[in-house]
Amino acid sequence: MTAPTKLGTDKWTVIILLGLSGQIAWNVENSWFNTFVFDTITPDPKPIAAMVAVSAIVATITTLIMGTLSDRMGKRKPFIVIGYLLWALSTMAFPMAAWAKNVQLAIFLVIFLDAVMTFLGSTANDAAFNAWVTDITDSSNRGTVEGVMLILPILAIMLGMGVSGLLIDVFGYYTFFLTLGFAVLIMGAVGAALLKESPDLAPQSMAKNKGLIAELFLVFSPQNIRQNSSLFLVLLTMTIFMTSQQIVIPYELIYLNNYLGISKTTAGILTTIIAPVTILLALPVGKLCDRGHGLTVLITGLIIGSTGQLLFSMSTELWMLAVTGVMKSMSFLTLIVMGAWIRNLMPANARGKFQGVRLIFFVMIPMIIGPSIGSWLIGNFGIATSLNGNQGFIPVPLIFQVSAVLSLFSLIPIYYFHRHSFHRNPG
Repeated sequence: MTAPTKLGTDKWTVIILLGLSGQIAWNVENSWFNTFVFDTITPDPKPIAAMVAVSAIVATITTLIMGTLSDRMGKRKPFIVIGYLLWALSTMAFPMAAWAKNVQLAIFLVIFLDAVMTFLGSTANDAAFNAWVTDITDSSNRGTVEGVMLILPILAIMLGMGVSGLLIDVFGYYTFFLTLGFAVLIMGAVGAALLKESPDLAPQSMAKNKGLIAELFLVFSPQNIRQNSSLFLVLLTMTIFMTSQQIVIPYELIYLNNYLGISKTTAGILTTIIAPVTILLALPVGKLCDRGHGLTVLITGLIIGSTGQLLFSMSTELWMLAVTGVMKSMSFLTLIVMGAWIRNLMPANARGKFQGVRLIFFVMIPMIIGPSIGSWLIGNFGIATSLNGNQGFIPVPLIFQVSAVLSLFSLIPIYYFHRHSFHRNPG
């Protein structure tokens, strides 16, 4: 086995700065946009499900189009520089939605502003930055890089949750969004300034002499799917897993705050207790993936994570939530394996475009189906509540239990993936 290709300090600095700032922005959106809507506009779960679904659709379409454009231009940096700047500013602007006195108008504004933020973030992070990471890595080091890439959202959650709950409890949502947006702005600007294009990157396309739309449709042709069947099996695995998680993710903080009566500050502390364990395991898992043990890691992570999700639903004390929270976080280590496999299996002439394809399976489908399932469960089995005369429901443990069961169905496409005699370390 050849030694992994080493990345220089400059590349690692860019990966960490852009990856961390981007994940802070996504964490704000995924966690605190939802609590903001619940606390300031309406406790009805349906607007949250709608906001998440619209965001997922915008993210996917944006990444497909902008990723394809970056492939055809042979450039990533312009998309990253402009995207990160405007992304940060849009995060700061989000709480303006609550200024609307009419609830329906406020709901429209949060969905609209979230879509704008998502468009900018997907351009900068999902399409351009992630394609750039694939450009500068190879099959010998992508497991390790994916391990670092998983650490970054966890650090973002620790920073975001640990500080965010306190900021919101003490200063309110407006100060919180301004502070986090400014942090994203500074880190993103420095990272983008240091970034250099891969010397091997050149204008490329899957369909020469064809327009943008024709090239996009070519990705989903039966011939292309057959040629990349291993890739699409991994993407299907990711879809099932992420759908199971999205049943819970939009509503978990609401559950902790309103069902268990845990303050936002304490919820942030809980997250900072859970997160370091995943951080410590991320790099070893990435190296195991590089050495060909990804399949074992994936199956083990899914089983432990699903068990933890089930036990989390039965926990009421802080120490119980911490222990079971660590267990359920193990399932996210599987993303290291799937992420490395996907980068290895991507066609070299369509890396930007396939970041968009990845988002269809990783973001759009899960974030449409998952929150809708969660919203239905909450609406039919949740605890009735109201805010300023608006009726809604508080999430109950059932959402975690359904999530745990569904996540195990991810093993089905992996079974067929393995049966196709694909090497455990693809690439």
